[in-house]
Amino acid sequence: MDLQYLNSYKGTWPKPDDFDKYWDRQLDLVNKVQLNYTISETKFSKFENIAYYDLNFKSFDGANIYAKYVKPKTDKKVPALLYFHGYPGRNRNCFEKSSYSSIGYAVFAMDFRGQGGLSEDIGGIKGTTVSGHIVAGLDDSLDNMIYRKNILDMCILVRIIKELNGIDENNISCAGGSQGGAFSAMCAALNPEIKKCIIQYPFLSDMKKVYDLNLDLSAYEGIRYYSRWFNTLEANNDYMFNMLSYIDTKNFADRIKAKVLFAASGVDLICPIETQYAVYNNINSEKKLLLYRKYAHENMPDFNEKILEFLLEV
Repeated sequence: MDLQYLNSYKGTWPKPDDFDKYWDRQLDLVNKVQLNYTISETKFSKFENIAYYDLNFKSFDGANIYAKYVKPKTDKKVPALLYFHGYPGRNRNCFEKSSYSSIGYAVFAMDFRGQGGLSEDIGGIKGTTVSGHIVAGLDDSLDNMIYRKNILDMCILVRIIKELNGIDENNISCAGGSQGGAFSAMCAALNPEIKKCIIQYPFLSDMKKVYDLNLDLSAYEGIRYYSRWFNTLEANNDYMFNMLSYIDTKNFADRIKAKVLFAASGVDLICPIETQYAVYNNINSEKKLLLYRKYAHENMPDFNEKILEFLLEV
């Protein structure tokens, strides 16, 4: 592992010149969406200290998006934490989220549309959908890429959180690993009011490097399939990677204003270490990197302790 190289590495495929203008337009769209949501207490919410809710909201296109909402029972306003799950799946049980509420945070855990949870993907795109959300919509317009839709869902959820009773709208943080790490970075990038951002081995980063390393497998397998079917001799590289660059985590990183805690996994074959550093090195806000040199794409028990310390910092 060449740390000198990694410490200066910012990515392979360039950020589009109109990247920020594009996402600013998406934020304008999100801010015009009329908020439409319901919150209902779960059947098992019978505890004295923590309440458990199901939160459902309509997104910009009418899709129903679901999130778990776990909140300490108190009359005081509490900080909020958006917790994003990995790919492809759903948010795990409320027991995990309760650990954050036990230290005073209201937790919001959104299921990504079209994956393993309760959020809807109402479809309507052209082109392949056979493998991988990365390439879902790649043959259509940028606005129809499913990850663009997920990002807008996330931003609408932030708007909802800010208007809820009992939430300190001036103290919102975000966290996640892999796909969740990507969305934690994107959330902080597109919502400058986010105070703290926790990122663990982020997915969706530096996708041309993943391709060049021949690690477009597992979570990135959509790139491999798309390349074999529609880019066999690489004549369409410019089109493919230009489209992907608009949902590339590293390209959001320089917009982050939050304080960042970042965990990198040194022998990760799902999200290669170079692609993780590409995100970290593009972050300009206050940040701290923890390099787990002999860890792969897996649980890092020590990092859980660091998260606790980070969230409890004043």
